Amino acid sequence: MGRATIAGVLAFALLLGLGAAAPAQPVQVVKVSMDSFKFTPNVLTFNAGRRVVVQLTNVDPKPDYAHTFASQYLSMVDYTVTGQAKQGVTKDGVKYVLVEPGKSAEISFVPAGRGQWTFYCSSYNHASKGQTGAFVVWPPGYAPNR
Repeated sequence: MGRATIAGVLAFALLLGLGAAAPAQPVQVVKVSMDSFKFTPNVLTFNAGRRVVVQLTNVDPKPDYAHTFASQYLSMVDYTVTGQAKQGVTKDGVKYVLVEPGKSAEISFVPAGRGQWTFYCSSYNHASKGQTGAFVVWPPGYAPNR
């Protein structure tokens, strides 16, 4: 009798949708172009807990100008990289994603914590010439006035 009761409760819960998974949250997609000494846009804002896909495209017209997207923040989150990119770590221990001219890649992650972190191109002197930017991670659900 006990098994029949449990089975009945489970069947009833499934009929009511109690066993259904919560709807997936929308993914925030941010397109970032990499060019001679700049990222566009160079300030990226996210909400903690909401999946983000940063689409990197190297639009530099110079055929030998590879650019990287480097940040200490990449050490704080689990991320995946897809597309035409190479991953590495700088001599200072900062993780980066390198994209060759005319190529694209995606970095996918769920932002954790909140605050501000920098990102920059770790190739040669690109950061010192201005190829820098910042992540701003807001609390879940926060929508700043714009």
